[in-house]
Amino acid sequence: MKTDLDEVSSADDIEEVSKAEYQQMMNIKVPLKTVLVDQRYSITIPENSDFEVSKMSSKEIVLGDIDLTKIDSSFLNVSLNNFFTRSEGLYSEEVYIVPGNDPKQFSIDDLKASNERIDAVYYEDENSVIYVQGDTFFTYSIHYDDMKKCFIFYKGEISWTQKYPKKQKLALSLLLVKHAKSLTAMDYPPVKFTSWNDYVQHMPVLEINWINGMFSKIEKELKFFLEPNEQSSPRTPGNYTFVKLFRPSPDELLSFYKGVDQLKANKISETDYYSRPEILRLDSQFSYQLKEEMGCYVVIASSKNDDGSISRKETTVFCPVDYKGKTFILKTDKDLSPSDADFFVKMFSYFSKHYTLNTTANP
Repeated sequence: MKTDLDEVSSADDIEEVSKAEYQQMMNIKVPLKTVLVDQRYSITIPENSDFEVSKMSSKEIVLGDIDLTKIDSSFLNVSLNNFFTRSEGLYSEEVYIVPGNDPKQFSIDDLKASNERIDAVYYEDENSVIYVQGDTFFTYSIHYDDMKKCFIFYKGEISWTQKYPKKQKLALSLLLVKHAKSLTAMDYPPVKFTSWNDYVQHMPVLEINWINGMFSKIEKELKFFLEPNEQSSPRTPGNYTFVKLFRPSPDELLSFYKGVDQLKANKISETDYYSRPEILRLDSQFSYQLKEEMGCYVVIASSKNDDGSISRKETTVFCPVDYKGKTFILKTDKDLSPSDADFFVKMFSYFSKHYTLNTTANP
C-alpha cells in the first residue's frame, strides 16, 4: 500500500526528457510576434509577452559558467514578462544580446562546464539545455546571428521557492525551450486561440492548475457564500490576488452599466470621490478605450505626459456572470498589459457560461 510520502516521492521521480515528450512540447501551438529591440535586433516572442530593454555590463550577468568578462562592450538585456511572471513570478525569462565575431566563442558545454553544481541534466541538444540545481530549474539556449554578429542567449528560471512537483516544473521548462528556439524565427504560422479550451490545451499543467486553484475558490463564493454588496479576492500561494468576484447591489450594478455607457459615448462624468462606484471607477484625467468581446468588457485606461504622449496603459477586464437569478461581476485585480487581455477574456467568458474553468481537456 502506498503512503502519502510514496506518492510525493513518485511524483518527483523524473528522468531525462524522452524524444516523444520533447516533440509533444515542440508541437504545442504558441501565438508569436516579432519585435524590434534597440531599433536594431529582431526577436520573436510569445504574443502575450511584453518586454523591457536595458543595458548591462558583463559583471551583472550570470549565464551558468560562461565567462563574459572577456567582452568589453555592454550587453542588451531583454526581460520578457507576461501575466504569470509579473503577478506571481512563477518563472522568469531573460534574453541577452551579446556582440561577438566568432560563432564558436560560446557553447552549451561552456555554460555547464562546472558540472559539480548541477544536480541533473534533463534535456540537452546542440544549443539548449535544461538542468536543475537544488529545486531551481534552469533553461538555457544559445543562438548566433550571422547577420548582426551577435549571440542571443536565453535564460529561463523556475525558482526553488516555487513549491510545485518537479514533473510540472520540467514540463514548463520544456515550453521555455520552445520559447527560446522561437527567438530567431522570422517565418512562422499565425496562431489564434478562439476559446479557453485552446489555452488549456497549449499551456503547461503548472499554469493551468495554478489558475484552477484560484477559481475553485471563486466557484464556492459564487455558489454558496457571497452576499449582496460583498466581494471576494482569493490569495494565490504567493499571497497575491489577480481576480475579484463582486456580487453588486442593484444600485452598484446600475452604476457599473452607467459607467459602461459613458465609455461607449466617450463622455466621462466623475462622481464625488467618496461616492465613486466600487467596480468601475472612471477618472477624467485618463483617456479610455472600450472593447466588448465574448460577453466581457475590456477597458484600457491611458495616462498622458505633459507633452501629450502616452505614459502608461492599464487594462482591466470585466465580465458579468448570471447565476440562478443573481448577477455577479468578475474583474481582473491587477493592472494588465493589453497583451494579457485575450487570455482573461477567454477565461472569464468560459466561467460565465459554465461556472467553472474545468474543460473536457482538463476535467
